[in-house]
Amino acid sequence: MLRRSGPARVGICQAALRLSVIDRHPIDDTTELGFHAVMTNRERGVLALWLTGCAVAVGAVIHFGFEPVTAVLGIGGVLLVASPAKSFLTRTWAWNAEPSEGTQLDAAAVALNHAVKRHWTSEAGRRKQHLSIDRIPVRWDTLHDQRSRATTVEAPRPLPEHGSLDALVEDYAARPSRLIVVGDAGSGKTGLCVDLTLALCRPADPQRVPVLLQLSTWEPEISFQNWIVQRLTEDYRFLEDTTKYGAGAVMELLSHRRLLLVLDGLDELPPELRVQVIRTLRDNTHLPADLVLTCRPDEYAATTAEEPLPDSRLVRLLPVPAIDMVAYLVAHFPDDLDRWASVTRTLREDPAGPLADALSSPLMLFLTRASYRSRSSTPEDLLDPVRFGTREQIEDHLLDAFIPVVFDSPPLGSDDGNPGRPTREWPEEQALRALTFFANRLESQFRDGGRRPVDLSWWNLRDLAAIPRRLFVVVPTVIGAVSCCLLGLLIFGLFGRPGFGALFGAAVGLVFSPLLGLVRAEPPRRFAPRRARQHNRLVLRPLVIDLGFGLIGLVTGGLLAGLLYPVTYGVAAGLAFGLVFASARRFTRPTEPKHTVTPLRSLRDDRNAVLYAWLFGSLAGGCVGGFLATAGIDRARYDLVISASPAVQGVMGASVGALLCGVGLGLVVLSTSAWGHYTTARGWLAWRGHTPWSLASFLHDAHKLGVLRSTGAHYQFRHASLQRRLAAQR
Repeated sequence: MLRRSGPARVGICQAALRLSVIDRHPIDDTTELGFHAVMTNRERGVLALWLTGCAVAVGAVIHFGFEPVTAVLGIGGVLLVASPAKSFLTRTWAWNAEPSEGTQLDAAAVALNHAVKRHWTSEAGRRKQHLSIDRIPVRWDTLHDQRSRATTVEAPRPLPEHGSLDALVEDYAARPSRLIVVGDAGSGKTGLCVDLTLALCRPADPQRVPVLLQLSTWEPEISFQNWIVQRLTEDYRFLEDTTKYGAGAVMELLSHRRLLLVLDGLDELPPELRVQVIRTLRDNTHLPADLVLTCRPDEYAATTAEEPLPDSRLVRLLPVPAIDMVAYLVAHFPDDLDRWASVTRTLREDPAGPLADALSSPLMLFLTRASYRSRSSTPEDLLDPVRFGTREQIEDHLLDAFIPVVFDSPPLGSDDGNPGRPTREWPEEQALRALTFFANRLESQFRDGGRRPVDLSWWNLRDLAAIPRRLFVVVPTVIGAVSCCLLGLLIFGLFGRPGFGALFGAAVGLVFSPLLGLVRAEPPRRFAPRRARQHNRLVLRPLVIDLGFGLIGLVTGGLLAGLLYPVTYGVAAGLAFGLVFASARRFTRPTEPKHTVTPLRSLRDDRNAVLYAWLFGSLAGGCVGGFLATAGIDRARYDLVISASPAVQGVMGASVGALLCGVGLGLVVLSTSAWGHYTTARGWLAWRGHTPWSLASFLHDAHKLGVLRSTGAHYQFRHASLQRRLAAQR
């Protein structure tokens, strides 16, 4: 561990004490926040001195030759490792930064507020909540529970007992409190959460930032508080930028009560976990008391029967009355009322019948509008007493009709920003097959005795779709062996030994590629050049992966150069390649996104990370190859099969080196990246006929059409009832 000065040690101890008081369970290393600090003037001077030394070393090699310079550099390297400059290299793989406070915490709150508002504004458009005509008139009333009733003595005016959702949103935004919302499935709880989140995001300089979280994504292996931090860190990775926001910005926002939690879907958790959530919200004084919690009525009553949640305002969402159903349908089909005449008349005359009972749910009312929007459809079919004599039969029919109808939209050919129109045409059977497959995979874990998962994460297809793990070893092995074989054939072919080069390259690919296939992919990453990060401890897993990358570069680069040049050249090339491979993932930092955090954006960011590795490797390999082709060509073990001037030889060497290191490092990063695993997984699923090949585009269009919803970088089925119905249709 690095030795720190007195003030630094005090700061570290204070930060550790704060985190230990907040929660006894430390944040897992797997959810490591990417902390780094600003490079000091002293470090800039060290870096400038190092670059100057490199330039002097290259000039000395050109003037005096390689052997004497290597001996001097070897001695100097030993002295450098033993010097205090060693800590500068160590800080590349560790973290240390002061906790977020003051202006940094304010900046983090403003940035998070802006990102939350941008994301949920987009989601509200896809949910048809942005226009008044699209809003279903849902009302609510207050449930009086003396055990959990909120204290209203200090309120400037009494709280309303009932009203519309707009009134509830406006009142809560003015006076946040602990609000419990109960309602049946499809009653509009999630829509209310979205409205509340957007209403609370209005201030430009917020003191409290609303964050909407799906409780069904909580994994009980980590504490509830750490789950909040982990989830927000995954969805808003720019908060990892410690230069702007300090260390642990999310944890500091939570502990300083700068977050207002909107927790949706308590009923989606198993009973024992529901009780644990209520107990945590009641007993953990470090969590903000003002929050929103949604649940179904029966599940909430059973959960709080013995341990109520005190100081809570409990409201219930009411069924949509028949008169409002008629008004909603008339407003959407004003010039097509004849087609809806039988339906609207039945709703007025029989407000307690099966049709009115089914459409009293806002979800089913919306599905009715979506399923029968075409003028060629016949809503009168819903009145058939044989096919649709019960509420359940009507609900199943509407759920079954939804996906074929929405995927019947004409494609645009390009994304014009319209949140409700697809960019491609997807055959109905293909779309239904893919969505049914994912719904079945999500539900299968629940049927096997687990909890119902909701996240459809593109980087987790390997586990979600139960793809054979050997596939992620075989594919990198084949690609690596073929690529290395071709590279060896090219490089050694320039020296008249193509057969040996092909065998050497294939051997390298067969040795290292299976090892890379065993490395589990990390979550999506965002790459951008950054300063070195400071650490007061080493994080084991990233360090091991980086050292493994470095070993691959060291061995392959050293053997390749050592077989063609003297041993000293091989050692130098191996060290250079090893350093490049080991540092490929280190010189990055999370950057504040310019776009809404979406699954498609995170996929592109991770793909760009792989492309960055190719570029980084190409630049470094070009330098090494150009150096060997100019300074060491006279000492090569074999003669070139091409006669060329020294300048042309230098260009050829740089090109070959760029190709070798770029492809090699790119394949190494690709095989362990989330995008690489996703590419393998989607190829397997498309080959088996489960999903389209353009899976990312398909999921994006399903999101635009309202079948899926987005929570940060994750997809979810918009309604749990739709997911369950699709799974039952297999």
